[in-house]
Amino acid sequence: MDGIDYLGGKLPGLPGCAGVYRMLNERGEVLYVGKAKNLKARLTSYTQPERMVARIRKMVFETRELVVVETRTEVEALLLEANLIKSLKPRYNIIFRD
Repeated sequence: MDGIDYLGGKLPGLPGCAGVYRMLNERGEVLYVGKAKNLKARLTSYTQPERMVARIRKMVFETRELVVVETRTEVEALLLEANLIKSLKPRYNIIFRD
């Protein structure tokens, strides 16, 4: 099973609220940290490889686990995302926000 199949299987249980998600590889290393106003809608976009640039497609195919944290607001998600990127330094997060 590749990352697209894995994420597709997770979609039905995802909430439609704001939050932060982490994509991990088979070794448990964090590949990417992202935020969303609507987690289900955002993560649905990762199941459509024809719409992804090569870098993102590679990241999604490597994904074997998804960790989701729901937040009360989009601002809270933004702050959590920034803190996680600083502390975890994921390979696919190109821009590290301050």
